[in-house]
Formats: sequence, structure tokens, C-alpha cells
Amino acid sequence: MSLRIFFPMIAWVFLLFTSCQKDKNPVIENLNNPGENEDSVNISYPYIDTLSFITYNVAGLPEVLSHGDPAHNTSEIGRRLSPYAVVAVQEDFNYNHFLYGTDKHPFRTSWSGPVPIGDGLNVMSNYKISDLKRNKWDACNGFDCLTPKGFTYNKLQIVEGATIDIYDVHANAGQDEKDHLARQSNLFQLYHYIETHSQGQAVIIMGDFNSRYSYIGDTAEIFYQLGFTDTWMDYTRKNLGFPSKNNKNTDTVCESQPGTFMCETEDKIFYRSSDKIKLNLIHFDRPKNEFMRDGKDMSDHIPVTSDFEITVKYK
Repeated sequence: MSLRIFFPMIAWVFLLFTSCQKDKNPVIENLNNPGENEDSVNISYPYIDTLSFITYNVAGLPEVLSHGDPAHNTSEIGRRLSPYAVVAVQEDFNYNHFLYGTDKHPFRTSWSGPVPIGDGLNVMSNYKISDLKRNKWDACNGFDCLTPKGFTYNKLQIVEGATIDIYDVHANAGQDEKDHLARQSNLFQLYHYIETHSQGQAVIIMGDFNSRYSYIGDTAEIFYQLGFTDTWMDYTRKNLGFPSKNNKNTDTVCESQPGTFMCETEDKIFYRSSDKIKLNLIHFDRPKNEFMRDGKDMSDHIPVTSDFEITVKYK
């Protein structure tokens, strides 16, 4: 074969090979690094998952002070919390070794200590948590002043480059005027912390607020001003609005209406989306029977759960 024919054939084969390589689908090649390929710069790669969240006051005060039976129940509570993706507990004081001894979550906050040293707040998660900060309330009243109660802050990594700010809360209890004033101070302190530290972030607040919308003097609704929604309100009262302010309003107090979601408890979950992370509530529950043992509640609180479809947008 003459060189005049051979070289054009080689050039034609080279061009055909490089053309085929260029036609490979850039989207498939770059699923793990979205946006890097110039050809796919306008394509979004959403990450979608469903996560279950639960908040539970585990009544872990010393046996003589607890309203539950923590020495008997805390190990079993740890087992029953394990199936949930993200857990926030309160009053995890003197029996944390029982709780963590049976809990199966790979990520857990470090125990802050027993009464009167610790705040009783911990988070357990199937997803990486980081940046733990413990914050003591500026105000308290009565028995609540015996421990450094307050709230914690964590970052929950849903997927690489996407985090949700998680708050675990235990507000001042009680129903006299000083209790209400202390609790108002607690919630405003949390409000301003979120306003400063979680601006523009997706956030979930969970905990024992010791507060109901129907209590005169309580102010849990202030979080709506920061773009939050209460999962109980969203799931059961979307078109009804907040309960009326009346401390004797038995229509919305769960102790007088067991087994109905229309009543309100003091344990709450609030949520807020961001531009990057969309939180869509798909289920709300109070799994009372799930946390009973020998026919009795394992704590003086009923846990609250919320399932979210979480969408992370990559551009």
C-alpha cells in the first residue's frame, strides 16, 4: 500500500475513535462529581432520601427523683430507639451507660455527666454528626436550676457537602408565673441563637419544650417567625391554626384525650428547609405502645416522631 493511501486511512481512524470518545454520556461519567463537566453544567443531580427523627425524654434522673423506672427501662429504651435514623433525648442523666450500651447508632454525642453536672441532652444518629455545642439557659426557676439545662447544636451530614443543623432542647418546666417567664427566656435565647448560627440553613429542632400553644404565657409559636413549621401542626392542624390560649383548654391537652393526634403534647419537632435542602414531612406519630413495657410507659413522656423526605439539590 502506498504512503499516499496509508496516512489518510490512519488519520480517518484516529478521528473516528476520538469522535466516539467525545460522544460518551458526560452525565453518567460525572454522577459522583456533579457540575464538573462543562457539558452538564446546567443539569441538577438531586439526592433524595427518607429519614425518621424521634425526640424522647427518657426520664433518666436518679431513681429517687425520676418519674419513670430508669434503672429497669433505659437499656430497653436504647434498643427501641435504634431503628430511627436520628434520635434526640432529654434527661439522659444518670443511666447513659445503659442507653448507649444497647443503642446501635454509629454516631453519638458524648455524655455530659449525671445530675448536677450534665444537661441530659444527647443525639444518636446513623449519619455523621459534628460541631457539638452545649448551651446553658440564661434563666431557670426552681428545681430546673439543679442542672445546666439548655439546648445543644449539631451538624448532621446527609450527604457529602450537605448538612442540616440539629437542635436538641429541654426548656424550663412548671406552670407558675416564674416558670413561664423562665421558659419565655429559654425560647427567645434559642430563637436568637438559631437566627445567628443557622442563617440560611436547613434546620430541625427537637425536644421537650415543656410548652403548649394553649398555655397562657407560652411562646413556642415564635419559631414560625424564623420560617419553621411544627410537625404536629402541619400534620393535624394545617387548616385550624394554633389552639386558643387557655390553660384549662382540655380540647388540646393529650392527658384528657389519649390516642388522638388532635391533642397537643409538650414534646415538639420543628423543621425548616433551605435553598439547597428541601424537607418534606411525610409522617407524624406518637408511638406510645412502642415505648411501653409490662403494660406501663417507660417514661413520663410519649416520644414524638417525624419522617421527612429530604432532597438535596446539586447544581
